[in-house]
This record gives sequence, C-alpha cells and structure tokens, in this order.
Amino acid sequence: MSLNDHQYILYSKQMLLADVSEQGQLTLMKAEVTVVGVGGLGQLVAQYLAASGVGHVHLIDDDKVALSNLPRQLLFSANDIEVNKAQVAAKKLQQRNPDSQVSAHPTRLTSDNYQTLFNTISPQVIFDCSDNFATRQLINRIAVERHLPLFSAAISGDQGQWFAYLPESVLTKNPALNTKPHGCYHCVFPADSLLSQNCSQMGVLGPAVGIMASMQALAGMNHIIGRQVEFGVLHRFDAKRLSWSKATMAIDKHCCVCR
Repeated sequence: MSLNDHQYILYSKQMLLADVSEQGQLTLMKAEVTVVGVGGLGQLVAQYLAASGVGHVHLIDDDKVALSNLPRQLLFSANDIEVNKAQVAAKKLQQRNPDSQVSAHPTRLTSDNYQTLFNTISPQVIFDCSDNFATRQLINRIAVERHLPLFSAAISGDQGQWFAYLPESVLTKNPALNTKPHGCYHCVFPADSLLSQNCSQMGVLGPAVGIMASMQALAGMNHIIGRQVEFGVLHRFDAKRLSWSKATMAIDKHCCVCR
C-alpha cells in the first residue's frame, strides 16, 4: 500500500509530524474502528477519524436526528430530522472522505446482539460515544471480552470526562506499551452506581461536547499510530471553569468484568 499524489497533499499536514510521517498515515488507512453512538460525541469523533483517513469506520446507533440535536451535532441538518443518525453520518462521511469506508449499523447495541454484531466486524479500537450508563457498561464488557482498547467520553451539564482503557490481556502481550494494569469502567463506576443522568436531562453547551470528542478522537488516533497514550486515567473537565483534573483508575479486585 502506498499513497498517491492526491493523498500526499490531502494528508500532508498530518505527515509533517515527525512521529506520524507516511508510515503513520498508512497505519491509519489500514485501521478499522467502531464508534458506538453517533450523537454529540460520536458524530464529531467519526468526522475526525474519517477525515484523517482511517480505513474503516463502523457507526452503531439506532437513534434518529431530532431538532434539538442540531446546535451541537453539526454533521446533521434540518433535512436529516427523523432519519437514523448512523445512516446519515455514514452517507455524508463517505461522500466527503473516499479513502475511508464508513459503515452504518442502525441498531441499538444490547447484550443480546453484541456477539453477533462483533462477529461480523473486526475493529482494533472501540470508541464509546454513548449517552447512557447501561450502554457504557456493555461497551466496557465488550472491550474486555474482545481484547480491544477502549476510548470513552461523556458529558452532562458542565461536567465532562474521558479515559482510555487497555485490557490486561492486551498489556500482557504488548509490554512495549509501557502501561501498568489499571481498572476498567466497571471498577470505577460499578453497575449499581447512581449515574442515570445524561445531557438530554441536564443540558450541555455544544463546544463542551466538542472538547470531549476531540480529546477522545485524538487519544484513539495516537494509539493507532503508536504514540504513547495515558491509559487507566480518568480525566475530568469542568466546562464552566475550563479546568481539568485527573485520577488513576484503580483496580477493583472483585470486579465482575475485568477480574
């Protein structure tokens, strides 16, 4: 696989980075990723991934575009209202980014269908852009079971968070990643945690969603091209004060997911 003249110009700014270069670009173009949730976070993460030349982007979401989505979900327009988000996003991104194959899966990810779905796709990275606690727990379980690096973000009101999780099975096989074992999402937020609120209930400003999505996409791309990523750290963002804090994701020795 090699770049043609058009691709050299298109991706030139990325390749000017010494640790990306042509080899990093080719790595992105061979990558296959899955984005779960194509709302405020997911539609922006998908745009960054496809525009950077990621080879295959799978979009999973059963939701339809609504009028109230438009101020922060900038990929969509009024003409898309009542149409499935994954299908709209896939069509638009495919037209804009022919180097990237974008596939829509207009379904809700559940404990009943995830095995079948992930038997038909083979992502090397999964992005959790979902908007509810139950789906985040399921995605975390999928990451552990399928040995997938997980890049997750969420925001509600003025409080955002993102983290990168690497299953211990991946760490064992890749000591060069220089990452210590750490807790998974369930270790930090057990399934019985009271975290039912989301942005539809609390409200959110569009640029705050964009900040979380940008961090999530950047971390995932860094991992794909071989840059060091801070796995196992929960990054918190206060959108009102524009401040960050972080905490290590400690391992729960009794975790029913990753232990």
